[in-house]
Amino acid sequence: MDKKKILLKDIAKVDPFVAPEGYFDNFMNGIMSQLPVVVHQSKTVSLWQQARPWIYMAAVFAGFALMLRLFVGSPASLFRTKNYATEGLKLTSSSDIDDFYHFYEEGLARLAYDDAIYPTDYEEDENNFLQ
Repeated sequence: MDKKKILLKDIAKVDPFVAPEGYFDNFMNGIMSQLPVVVHQSKTVSLWQQARPWIYMAAVFAGFALMLRLFVGSPASLFRTKNYATEGLKLTSSSDIDDFYHFYEEGLARLAYDDAIYPTDYEEDENNFLQ
């Protein structure tokens, strides 16, 4: 069997597809004449339609702020603490005096608790010596 190699240079370069004469001269005019005529009408957008997304976004942030205030409290109450060390001389009302004594008693109770639970090094040495 003798096989013959087909080379590209042996194949004739002939285009088998041919367009009719003058076909592309009026091609665009023929296509455009077959298309329907579409008239674009501009829409009028009201002020409410323009502002609606911004109003919705503001309402979301306002709702978030109100929910945060409901669950956390007012922002001023988060940072409002009484410092009796610097305001000790400014106690004027009876409620301020009561608050001061309550604060003082809590501090003393905390110190007594710390002394009972966490002994100092000296007390540990003394306890080891007695055993």
